[in-house]
Amino acid sequence: MDFGMRPPEFNSGHLYSGPGSDLLMTAAAAWDTLAGTLGEAAAGYAAATGQLGRGCRGRAATTTRALAQHREWLEKLAAQARQAAHGAEAAASAYEAAFAAAVPPRTIEANRARRASLAATNFLGLTSADIADTEADYEQMWARDAAAMYTYAAASAQAAALTPFDPPPAHPGGPPTTASRAWRVKAAPEVVAAGGQVMAAIPERLAGLTRSPLGSLDASLLPVTASLSKLSSLSAPVDVAIRHLNSLNKAAALRRLLPEPGGAAGAAITARVGCGTSVGPLTVPHAWTEPVATTRGPAQPPHRGRAGEPIRLAARHEPAGQPSRRRPS
Repeated sequence: MDFGMRPPEFNSGHLYSGPGSDLLMTAAAAWDTLAGTLGEAAAGYAAATGQLGRGCRGRAATTTRALAQHREWLEKLAAQARQAAHGAEAAASAYEAAFAAAVPPRTIEANRARRASLAATNFLGLTSADIADTEADYEQMWARDAAAMYTYAAASAQAAALTPFDPPPAHPGGPPTTASRAWRVKAAPEVVAAGGQVMAAIPERLAGLTRSPLGSLDASLLPVTASLSKLSSLSAPVDVAIRHLNSLNKAAALRRLLPEPGGAAGAAITARVGCGTSVGPLTVPHAWTEPVATTRGPAQPPHRGRAGEPIRLAARHEPAGQPSRRRPS
């Protein structure tokens, strides 16, 4: 599980809503009790068989050696049980440390409530700075909870790394006489082996919690990196051609926007040169001397040209038979 991808509400909620360290301390006490019981049994074997090794011959000597091996096995089991007790205590301590390092859920809820209140009253950006500060605090809570959970998972995996239990030594005297004893001798190794498999699986599961999926992403992408670089080198000529076409398109667009020299605009201007009309002592454009009415009404408004046309000047009324004076152009 990638705790860095989980929000602080998830991580803190699981820490605060879990059973706590009481179960771990109970397991540590049970392992410690088992270690003490196995140690007492091994001490009893040692006291009972301490004097049997002297002067024993034949089958008695074989039985004595088998009892000594059984005593050593009990002593080893007691040491492993004591190690399991220490591991459970270490896991409980790791939980307490993670609980103290995690952000309390009430603090996270208060931060989110303040963020919502500031966003609701953010008129004209007046509370934008406060919203940014609130978001920064929330990001720190996120990082703090993720670090606490990763540390807790690593410590738990290390504490649960126990040595599997060894099966009991073989019975030296042949098969037991009763069926119940035969079942006990055959079932004991199977039970111990199953317990060893469970104890070996727990550290693997806990160690899986300490690995982030993003950590293996770089390693998985390494074989593809070389192929991607070759693909980019193949597309380089196409990129150059596309850039060249883009530059040509831009130049053509600029030429369409700018008028060509000596074109239609220049011809329209020079074609009207020398065609002015004389109005009194003035020379005016030819369009200004179009015929207009010479009689005016009592309240005739001033003449106005149409939109986009220059205002025309009325020609001076001259008596009939007198040609208008024109200035030679």
